[in-house]
Amino acid sequence: MQEKKISRSELKRAAIIQAAKSEFETKGFQSASMDDIAKRAEVSKRTVYNHFSNKDALFSAIMVEMMSLLCAFEHVPFSAERSLEEQLKQLVAHEVSQLRSEAFLSMAKVIIAEAIHSPELIQDAMSEFNKQESPLTSWFYSAADAGVLKTQTPEIVVTQFMAVIKAFCFWPQLIQGAEFPDEQQVELISNTAVQMILKQYT
Repeated sequence: MQEKKISRSELKRAAIIQAAKSEFETKGFQSASMDDIAKRAEVSKRTVYNHFSNKDALFSAIMVEMMSLLCAFEHVPFSAERSLEEQLKQLVAHEVSQLRSEAFLSMAKVIIAEAIHSPELIQDAMSEFNKQESPLTSWFYSAADAGVLKTQTPEIVVTQFMAVIKAFCFWPQLIQGAEFPDEQQVELISNTAVQMILKQYT
């Protein structure tokens, strides 16, 4: 099957988004300018506006792209033939690999800071993102439908599962500049998250 060729317009759009990420991270959303974004992307200001009507539209595109990273990892379909523990550990590994990304963390800092000052900026992006179902959420719903997880609210179970992981692999790095846990610590975190689900919901 032949791969779809990326058009020149798509390449420019990607360059603009990447440039905006760098500008927002370096200067903050309010101080960044469309002129500087154009210069960093090595395109004309007109090209920037052809793709994005304003900074808000650029910010929303970046947020959707970043959130989509969390849905882009290899799908782990629920299997009645494999142990829940094995599947849950695989889910943790995929989540940790995403949270470990420096690019993801740097943009999370920008997005959270701007969300506090300008919450309206993220409303459209969240609305678009909520139309997608993440592989993680899909797994928990499938496990609940199969009756192997005893819950009527899989979305709450997903939140609890992610809370344990992010308590060590996201929030300390975001807020305190802490080092990412090493492999031994990640294994302990994984066991904690997995055992919490198994003990409470099976």
